[in-house]
Amino acid sequence: MGLEDFYNLIRRQEEMEKLYAERYEGFSRELPSALTSVVFDYWPEMAKNPAKYKPLLFDLGVKYITNIWEEYNNCVSLNRRGGPMADLHPVRTIEEFDIDFEKHCRELKDIFPDAGDEFLDEIIREDYEREKKDLQFKLAVHETMKAVFNKQYIDDVMEFESHILRHFERGMYLMCALQYVDEVYSLD
Repeated sequence: MGLEDFYNLIRRQEEMEKLYAERYEGFSRELPSALTSVVFDYWPEMAKNPAKYKPLLFDLGVKYITNIWEEYNNCVSLNRRGGPMADLHPVRTIEEFDIDFEKHCRELKDIFPDAGDEFLDEIIREDYEREKKDLQFKLAVHETMKAVFNKQYIDDVMEFESHILRHFERGMYLMCALQYVDEVYSLD
């Protein structure tokens, strides 16, 4: 390698570092406010008091920048090593939730046939609405995290093999979105 080739290599490395610094800055700037918007959309009682919750939610969003990066770096490492790994189940969808809840309703009606359909429907409907809203909120947080990350890093993510991509999505859901939601619930 000649001196000119070495200089070109250093220049390309500096350009890549600058590009990734800009991407990281964009991701870091956008994530906290995007997550705050999701919380305010799903929990209007928090949106009614933005002076209290906006700074708390912003700080919480900043914390999860690191968590998402840890998941991404883990998957980069797994992708480089290649080879087989355990394939995780995909993130639960609303459709799967509805099917499971209908099955649960039938089971309850079989267990308590004398309770009356109106009574059971009222109890079941309250649980259904609460659990569905919770799942929708978790999925919205997860989708927001993915969208903001992919906005900056889609080319890098698309280099993952399919099982690593599923692992990244599931890891972001379990280690980032669900933990973020738990911390949001603890703010109240």
